[in-house]
Amino acid sequence: MKVILWKRYLALLLMGCMLGGTVILFTYGREMEQMMLIKKSLELQNKKLYEENLELKQNQRVYRKKQETVIEDVRASVLTADQKQPLHATIMVQVVDRVEKDLASLKGKKVEQVAEVHQVLHEMLRRREYILSDRTTVEVRIKTVVISRTLHVFVTADVIPDDVWQKIARNFLFLPPYISL
Repeated sequence: MKVILWKRYLALLLMGCMLGGTVILFTYGREMEQMMLIKKSLELQNKKLYEENLELKQNQRVYRKKQETVIEDVRASVLTADQKQPLHATIMVQVVDRVEKDLASLKGKKVEQVAEVHQVLHEMLRRREYILSDRTTVEVRIKTVVISRTLHVFVTADVIPDDVWQKIARNFLFLPPYISL
């Protein structure tokens, strides 16, 4: 009988191990299944948020393109603070008109494009000479440029004195008169 007892105990031990293992497998299996469901839902949420992020970036690019600022107007101002003798108002008006006409081609350009090539503006107006309607020669130099929706250019203007003999020669060579009627 004793032989049967230890077999019984061994059988009960094996059945207990199997029953315990089964309970542990069911318990951890259930937790593992819940974790896998949570992982799957997080992956789906991550995918959804990634797609929303891409869509928002695309919308932001479109919005930026719509909002790109362009130069709508060109303004020029003549600075006279450092002049020994101030310029006549008609000379200032004509210089402003000429500078604005020279820079009128920048209207409609993007502000970023103009800002990238601001050196061209400086070279363009570095030592520009204009001959006004009364045959006065004016030298224009750029001081400051403000680039925004309105391109504002601040310049200085100096009247270049004409030689008297050149004026006389101009009159005798049948060039148009100083004042056009």
